[in-house]
Amino acid sequence: MGLFGKKKQNEEADDKNLESGSKNKELDIILQARQEEEDERKAKIAAREAEQEKIRSEKQEELEKSASAAADIIELYPAREGEDRFFMLVEGNVYTEPVNKGDEIVTGYLRGKLKKGQEIQVLSGLDSLNRVTVNVIRNDSREIVDEASNERVELELSKGDFSDPDSPDQQNESRVMNFSVLTNLPAEEGRSEGIRLPAMLCEFSRYQGDQQFFGQLMNAALTTEYAVPAKISGGSGSNRKVSFAGLRPDKEGGLPMLPAFAGLKAFEKHKDVIAKGGGFNSAIQMDFAQLCGIARDDLHGGAVVNPLGPVVFGLPKSLLDTSVKTVQFHSLFGEGKLADKFVPAEGKSEQQEPRLREYNVTRPVPGGEYNYIEDAVKKFGDTHADISRICVVVIIARDDPNEKSYVCIVDCPKEKFDMNCKALENAVRPYLRTIRKVQFRPYDREKFNDDFFRTYPWTYNKLAL
Repeated sequence: MGLFGKKKQNEEADDKNLESGSKNKELDIILQARQEEEDERKAKIAAREAEQEKIRSEKQEELEKSASAAADIIELYPAREGEDRFFMLVEGNVYTEPVNKGDEIVTGYLRGKLKKGQEIQVLSGLDSLNRVTVNVIRNDSREIVDEASNERVELELSKGDFSDPDSPDQQNESRVMNFSVLTNLPAEEGRSEGIRLPAMLCEFSRYQGDQQFFGQLMNAALTTEYAVPAKISGGSGSNRKVSFAGLRPDKEGGLPMLPAFAGLKAFEKHKDVIAKGGGFNSAIQMDFAQLCGIARDDLHGGAVVNPLGPVVFGLPKSLLDTSVKTVQFHSLFGEGKLADKFVPAEGKSEQQEPRLREYNVTRPVPGGEYNYIEDAVKKFGDTHADISRICVVVIIARDDPNEKSYVCIVDCPKEKFDMNCKALENAVRPYLRTIRKVQFRPYDREKFNDDFFRTYPWTYNKLAL
């Protein structure tokens, strides 16, 4: 009995050991699976953190590139002693209660230096320009400061010369649209030198995938005046020959690209380098339509804006072909007017002598859009002390009756003419419907016969008794 009982006890112990070993193995499997899950979770976290760090690093690199490009651009516009230059791309509106009722708050990266109380320009849309005052500056820490430089800021802007909303719906819309350019460059520089396009190109790497940004960028390209390197020979008149440069294309077998600079200052900076490439030491100023005419000829595959930096912008022929068909193009350069009219004769890359066109002058048709334009002109004259008189007429091309334009003859001091005309353009452009183009002429620099203003009376006249 004793032996039998002991054997049974041993068997029961072995069974318990087997059962315990089996449970331990199952536990080991569970623990191992859990450890693998934990290792996988940690690996995913590490990969995600590495990706986020890569994104942060790329964003920081892009910001540094933007800041460097901006510094190069601002350097082209030296300020007078005691002044500073700046520009900023508006990247969004801040919908919080402003310090001053009626102000609007915008945000973006400030390039250069800005002080509170400065009057600045807002460049946007079809080359529209408005003036506002910077009432409040908040720095990157959202502290209210008197000045800021080269950092992310929130700017509280006055209403300035923005027009009043025409409807309740417009009251809820932002006055300053996204991707507008703010700057304190003088009006004549900010417009004719095309600061809007280079300023937007500074932020190109950060926003190139944004459709709204690219649309505004192309709008800026359409309204920029370019300096195109050229080699001029053969004297003057019909004997003069103008040749344009071509940059080596990226694709083998592709056509050369036409180099173009956003303004004469950019060209002058790189003039010596360009001249070494074949004697192209002169520059011809062109608007976008003329640029398209050369860049889309048989010898070029498009254009390259600012080919020597700080940010290079390619305009391939396919993009130019699309651009000349847009409403914006025809609004700026005339209905039914194609850039093909600027293309030189086949096989030649020479600037054609411009053909003088003849126009008929008429009075604007009363009623309709002109009632609003007339009111805007009179209101503008009343609010600008240096405006004496404004006469509005319509000119119609004799070779194309569909090509019409309003012409404003402005009587004001010579030094105020450009600034006043740009502001007046902003005032009347919202009302252009049947006639989409407006031009300006200085009264004191044009020759008018004695009967002209009897036939076409002054629309606004401070000098009238």
